[in-house]
Amino acid sequence: MPDHFPFSYRIALLLGLMLVVSLVDYHRNGARAVKFREYGFVIIAGVVGAMVGFVNDLITSSISPDYFILGKGLEESPDLQVQSGLFGLQVGFSAGVIGGAVCLYASRRKSAHPPAKFSSLFRLLWMPVAGAILGGIALPLGFSKFDPVRFSAQLEPLLSAGRISRFRQVWWTHIGLYAGMVVGLAAMILCAAKERKNPARKPSCSPAV
Repeated sequence: MPDHFPFSYRIALLLGLMLVVSLVDYHRNGARAVKFREYGFVIIAGVVGAMVGFVNDLITSSISPDYFILGKGLEESPDLQVQSGLFGLQVGFSAGVIGGAVCLYASRRKSAHPPAKFSSLFRLLWMPVAGAILGGIALPLGFSKFDPVRFSAQLEPLLSAGRISRFRQVWWTHIGLYAGMVVGLAAMILCAAKERKNPARKPSCSPAV
């Protein structure tokens, strides 16, 4: 699959821009500078998303290699499973960065309430991860027989019925992953807003230990 601007270059550019902005922020605000912590949260959210994406695509490519060859445009090769995992890592990192940035903006934007603490945001990161995992498991279990995109008609000349079924199962897994992440991210933002309004109150959105 051609890539005219490699993922590693994009990461280097992103980190470089973050570093420049953080240095400018520190020069202007000294000890009150927060950009490096904000960007640190975004990067960690991206790393978490990358791990989820890598593991998910590593597993789902063993269920339906056809999904990644025909659906994602990867080349058929002996190391397809590894290439699929790396593809998921890249997509997961991007999704994590976007989700982290959205959460950061919603939780720390100027308002009548103090911004959410970074410790609270890190503590709530489990929510979109759990949502993605649950969604990736639940949707294929409940809906894999449904074919809203008509994969059967499109793939029937190319694949057997069993391979089409596995293709559809993996498609639903990915839909569930993204849907669950969005639901978990929304819950994370709501919990952060709740704690922001009542900073003295004991956190209520942490997983039981």
